[in-house]
Amino acid sequence: MTRLLLILIAITMVSACATRERYEARIDTYVGKSINVVMDDWGYPSGSFEAPNGNTVYTWDKQSSYTSSPSVQTGVFTGSSNGGFFTGLGFGSNTITRRCQTYFEVNKQKVILRWRTQGNDCRE
Repeated sequence: MTRLLLILIAITMVSACATRERYEARIDTYVGKSINVVMDDWGYPSGSFEAPNGNTVYTWDKQSSYTSSPSVQTGVFTGSSNGGFFTGLGFGSNTITRRCQTYFEVNKQKVILRWRTQGNDCRE
């Protein structure tokens, strides 16, 4: 039991270290390199398009979602004029979606010039 608790604490501490800054520092190391380096590390992109300046922009899209545990809400209402009484019970949960889109702009030689991220889960 103690070992399991220590493992859970370690996992929590490692996941707490994930930050946008670390993610951006990692992808910044790709600038000046071939887009093939990113493809070797991340796999094929989700898509690509031509930028207005003629360069190609490659996109990687990471998305996940989870549903929070059901919760129970209770309430009590007492009426004023009729003296009524009501007790309510309800169940609910939320679906949370996490997403990170990463864009790499490359020149004609396929060298990465710049990057951009968008989303609520661009962290490492």
